Amino acid sequence: MLRLLTRASRLGSRANDFGRDQGGAINVLLTLAIVPIVGLSGLGIDYGMAVAGKTRLDRAADAAAMAGIVTAKTYIADHAGQSNVVDAALSAGRSQASRAFTVNAGSIPLTEVSLSPPTVERNGQSLTSTVTYTATVRNTFGRLFLSPSTTFSNTVTASADIASYLDFYLMVDVSGSMGLPTSDDGQKDLASKSVEDEGNCQFACHFPGKVGWNLAAGKIPLRSDAVNNAVCELLKRASTPVVPNQYRIGLYPFINRLATLASLSDTTTSLAALKTAAQCDKSWPLAFTNLLDTGTTQLFTNNDPTTGTGSGGTHFEIALPQMKSTIRTYGNGSTVANAKPFVFLITDGMQNGQSYSAWTDGKTYSGNPSKFRGYPDAWWNGSQPAQIDPTKCTELKNAGATISVLYIPYNFVKSYTNHSYIVWENNRVNGFSPTLSDPLRKCATDGFFYTANTPADITASLGAMFDQALRVARITN
Repeated sequence: MLRLLTRASRLGSRANDFGRDQGGAINVLLTLAIVPIVGLSGLGIDYGMAVAGKTRLDRAADAAAMAGIVTAKTYIADHAGQSNVVDAALSAGRSQASRAFTVNAGSIPLTEVSLSPPTVERNGQSLTSTVTYTATVRNTFGRLFLSPSTTFSNTVTASADIASYLDFYLMVDVSGSMGLPTSDDGQKDLASKSVEDEGNCQFACHFPGKVGWNLAAGKIPLRSDAVNNAVCELLKRASTPVVPNQYRIGLYPFINRLATLASLSDTTTSLAALKTAAQCDKSWPLAFTNLLDTGTTQLFTNNDPTTGTGSGGTHFEIALPQMKSTIRTYGNGSTVANAKPFVFLITDGMQNGQSYSAWTDGKTYSGNPSKFRGYPDAWWNGSQPAQIDPTKCTELKNAGATISVLYIPYNFVKSYTNHSYIVWENNRVNGFSPTLSDPLRKCATDGFFYTANTPADITASLGAMFDQALRVARITN
């Protein structure tokens, strides 16, 4: 019995010793676990400080990049006439970007910041500003884990467009068909009152001295009137350029030939002259209606029937090459001297090969020479409707012009008379006119084709053409 008790005592003693040993091990394990826990918490604090610093520096970089762009763009606008305006503007932008970063970054505890010299560059009509910084944050707890610092960096880029210098050549069709009333009611009204030698006339019957002219001009809205109003609205929109002389606009009507109603002028200095030429000060402008086909030629020079708008037909194959030689510069819009040309072709798209031939000398004239002193009698060779030849537009586009087409389709021309010739001509127009849009679309620069029927649509479309020209000039240069 005694031996058994001794063994039991020994077992109990060993159990007590094991308990004491286990408690000591737990204390050691707890001590070892506290070190990484405290270290991770410390690293979290270090990381939070780094994130806070980076957020502040990123905002400073954003502000600096924007400051560089705004400063350079404003400088160019305010010193447009200065010879070295671009270099001076870029230098001012870089200086302002540096100052803006320093002010907005301020002083960040335990952080060393290095700012690379900001860049402000011009590429065509775009300004780009780049700001790059590098920052090193001294860690407090990270050093315990052999990570004495945290380094981060960022690059911020901002861009903006500067004003392009643009030349707008408004090439306006004033052939007889542009004298068609803008609505069916207008056609009916004119035909009911206008009885010419050939019968009730509502189409291409607005020659001065004719009954139709007196009834329609300033009384019944014509397509030429709608174009006139749209041009006046465009002049209003162009009257507030971003920089002086940013836009130049010229008015070039044509029938057989291209003529000049108002030569290319700076809207800043000659807007009043442009508005006067287009009669924008009148409640019912008739500048283009007054130029509708008169049977001779208008805006001619030196008593020469081969100059001016011509008469009888619509010759795109002559007018478009004339426009090519009329354009002053084929530039990219970077300066006034390097302006980017846009041709706004406003037309119903019907080409017609009519012309006048003199019986005595066999010469062909764009206008009736018998109306001019010293020239022989002549007669026109008859209606010859055709589609526009888009290759003539290609030559103009290849030279560097952007062609924006405003297509004004024929309304269905009704016959309000039984006169055989008028009925035949109206039916011929109605059958031919639906084929005109495709070659006109090919004439236009890709994406620059507009169609408008009503006066409101014509005004809206011409405004959209202007807006598109501004956008494209900024993006592509």
